[in-house]
Amino acid sequence: MNEFIGREIELKNLNNMYNSDKFEMAVIYGRRRVGKTSLIKQFISNKPAIYVQGVEATAETNLRFLSNAILDFEEPGRVNKHKTFYDFAEAFEEVQDIANNQNEKMIFVMDEYPYFAEASAEISSILQYTIDHIYKEKNNIMLILCGSSMSFMEHQVLGYKSPLYGRKTGQFKIRPFDIFNTKKMLPKVNNEDLLAYYGITDGIPQYLSFIDQTKSVEENIQEMFLNQNAPLQNEPNVLLQEELRKPATYFSILNALAHGKNKSTQISQAIGMSSGSSISAYLNNLIDLEIIERKQPIFENSPRKAIYAFKDNMFKFWFKFIAEAQDQIALERTKGILIGIMDELPRFLGPVFEQASRDWLWQKDDLPFYPKKISSWWGNNPIKHRQEEIDVVASNHDDSEAIVGECKWRNADKLNHEMIDTLITRAALLPKVRKTYLYFFVKESTDNFEKYAREHNVYVVRYEDFFE
Repeated sequence: MNEFIGREIELKNLNNMYNSDKFEMAVIYGRRRVGKTSLIKQFISNKPAIYVQGVEATAETNLRFLSNAILDFEEPGRVNKHKTFYDFAEAFEEVQDIANNQNEKMIFVMDEYPYFAEASAEISSILQYTIDHIYKEKNNIMLILCGSSMSFMEHQVLGYKSPLYGRKTGQFKIRPFDIFNTKKMLPKVNNEDLLAYYGITDGIPQYLSFIDQTKSVEENIQEMFLNQNAPLQNEPNVLLQEELRKPATYFSILNALAHGKNKSTQISQAIGMSSGSSISAYLNNLIDLEIIERKQPIFENSPRKAIYAFKDNMFKFWFKFIAEAQDQIALERTKGILIGIMDELPRFLGPVFEQASRDWLWQKDDLPFYPKKISSWWGNNPIKHRQEEIDVVASNHDDSEAIVGECKWRNADKLNHEMIDTLITRAALLPKVRKTYLYFFVKESTDNFEKYAREHNVYVVRYEDFFE
């Protein structure tokens, strides 16, 4: 069995809920392939649990699957598989009867809950009644509702219009791995290759499991993306079709974004829509799925400065390099595509290194302060009359202090003193901030560069330092 990696905080909090003396309802959600089901199965191991996964089918089919899960728990190895409860209410009540005969709290998991709810419009109301009038009476059940449709889970399970509103006692949004859990999952990979894998998979555990740690980055990209039967060869397309209506429009939007269009008006023009306002619903849906994000400079509230960017780096990689190579992949003529990817990969990894640097800041305990937010900044330099950017800005609780960082994913011989001077100049442009702490994140460094940085109160963090 594969070792379970990460999710320590989620497991700790789930176990705290399980050990309480009252009814608990945990809502677990996050994008597909992120590891929700693995987390649940790790949590329920060695505990009395009924686990059922919803399917995209009729209410009758889902009721049969639920009935089988309940009856299999009651009678392991039973022969008669044809019994089905009369309705969901009867099935939910049977869970309580089983819980009453356990020596410890019973866990009842409904994975992919949106499929149950789409098949049976009344199931959330039935579950609400069961919680209020049965489960809460006995306080010996922990209910877990899990789903990959983030919009459904946020609006129709957690939202105030949902029958289940107010019942949850714990909420877990499962996110991709950071660079450190990616390292745990790929312990045999050198750190430079690790950043590449972090970038092309976005830290999604299932995608990381496709990586052969004995092979090169080039070989893994070939086998993951550039063969007809490669596991990620068409993955973004599949996800768009599973989650969204009019997937072709979303495909066009993401393709435009991958080619440098980052404002709504630019994107709408690139795909032939009449205006930026008509595209806003599509962009918001992609934001809900956490494929893209709407970014503004930290400390700024003006919507005029907002831009759109990929939040999911696997999608970014795919639309930048793979989307338009489908004909070559079908013909197995991908050598030129792979050469182009490897040539461009260092530039692709620049923003990935910025994300890894943010990961480092979030997990450090000895910073000048605990960050409230970590983002980036861009704006006008009134002296030089040009736009400036700062890669990483972490603010304290009232925005009076900030950690200001520059990130350079390049060889040590490409670093120079002017980069330190530029960081100092840019840090002075931040609005509201009274005190700054300057950091320079580098792939590798030299003694001369670090000496100059120390003389100017700039703390240099090498990529290898991340893992000490």
